[in-house]
Amino acid sequence: MKGQKVMGQKTKKSSKSKGNGAISGIQKQSSSKTKNPKKFKNTRLFKLLRIVVILVLILILWNVIQRLTHKTPDKISLVIGEEKITLVHDIVIDQYNNIFMSIDDVKNIYDENIYWNNPTLITTYNKHIAILEMDKTTMKVNDVVQEIRGTLKEINGIVYLPFSDMEDVYDFEKSYNAESKVLSLDSKSIEKKRAVVLKNSDLKESTKNFAKTIEKVKKTQYVTVFETEENFTKVRTKAGNIGYIKTKKISEPEVLWETMDEETLQNVVVLQEYSIVDDKYEVLTDAQNNTIVLPNLFEIVQTEDSKVEMKNVIQLEGSKFETYKNWAEQSNISICPTIVLKCSMSKVCTNYETRSYIINTLYNTLITHRLTMVCIDFTEVDDIEGLYRFVTEMVPRFKCAGMKVLIRYNSMLNKDRIQDMVDYVLD
Repeated sequence: MKGQKVMGQKTKKSSKSKGNGAISGIQKQSSSKTKNPKKFKNTRLFKLLRIVVILVLILILWNVIQRLTHKTPDKISLVIGEEKITLVHDIVIDQYNNIFMSIDDVKNIYDENIYWNNPTLITTYNKHIAILEMDKTTMKVNDVVQEIRGTLKEINGIVYLPFSDMEDVYDFEKSYNAESKVLSLDSKSIEKKRAVVLKNSDLKESTKNFAKTIEKVKKTQYVTVFETEENFTKVRTKAGNIGYIKTKKISEPEVLWETMDEETLQNVVVLQEYSIVDDKYEVLTDAQNNTIVLPNLFEIVQTEDSKVEMKNVIQLEGSKFETYKNWAEQSNISICPTIVLKCSMSKVCTNYETRSYIINTLYNTLITHRLTMVCIDFTEVDDIEGLYRFVTEMVPRFKCAGMKVLIRYNSMLNKDRIQDMVDYVLD
């Protein structure tokens, strides 16, 4: 019995001992687990994850701040193609959404020879000449009267053109974004391409890594496409922002219109010995391209009652001139009739009506007789700025009909300036 009691006691003791051992094992495991997070926090991976989380939070915070602090610009910006234009004066939009641009900015961008003599403004560009008058709701473009929504007006002492109405004069297509206050213009004589954004994308300031994001461009939005640089394409968004977008995120560009290549005169050859109208010339077989003759067919004269007129030197309806024309055509030679000044230039340039009369008379005569060129040969000019004004208004009218304007150079002319006005300068 005693032995049994002892045995029982040992058993309890043993059991107690085992129990303590189990508890100890649990404590060891628990202790091991509490040490693991500390070890993980000291790992490189944890530190990297912490940096990434911080950066993400900073980016989120930055975007929130940007949205909260975004303000609509106070002034309207101008973008032509892919170029941001610096303006002299603010662009103005009235309550009817008519856009107005100052005469100074139009001069810098489109027409350096714009003419303003209150209340009349004359502006020329490419194939167009437009005449506007202060506060009138019509303008004349290539002698055709058109109604306009805006008017030529004065704002704070500055003359403004109704720019919304000038699309056909300056050959542009416009788009205005009221939210970003950007006026975008595209020349109709330069190729324009557009594409569709296939995925929500970032418009970047450049193609460099980590370049600044200018705009978030949404899927299905159209963008104007300019050029592709490796994996990025330079575009302009609807908001008028210019930047770079990943090429794979836009569709294949479609061409809306192509560049208009204008035929230019080069290496003109003058056959001076054939420039007298005669019906006895033999057909030439070795004439080079751009070979011309310069018969003196027209003169600007002053009549006895002091009126300025244009007259024909020879009878253009006669058989002699008709034979001469046939000879030139068979010889592959162009007739470039010369117009000579026989009165003072200042008389011609007295007013727009006089200049317009000479230009239109000459234009109609050339059209009637199917002549496609004319040469201005004014040897003595008492008003050189008047001559420039005459040529500036003449060239668009003739270009519109596909006619070329040449000028005989003399020392009074600024060659660089006159070359920019006409199709060819004859030395």
